[in-house]
Amino acid sequence: GTDIQKFSQIRDVLESNFIPYKYKIKDRLSEWNGRGTNRSSFGSIGNSITQMRQYEILVYKKDAEKVKYLLNR
Repeated sequence: GTDIQKFSQIRDVLESNFIPYKYKIKDRLSEWNGRGTNRSSFGSIGNSITQMRQYEILVYKKDAEKVKYLLNR
């Protein structure tokens, strides 16, 4: 998602329960579009700061059910 607070909360839950994870942060405006980055081609005016980055957290498949339970309590 794009919510940094939710990203931090999920990471805190995983760390406090000793669940290994990896994460990726994708900056949408820095993606290449063939002629340069989106930011260099179109600028960033009108783009919400909260929507510029996308956060992804990855856990092992064997831990997925436990993670779902912990996040839904």
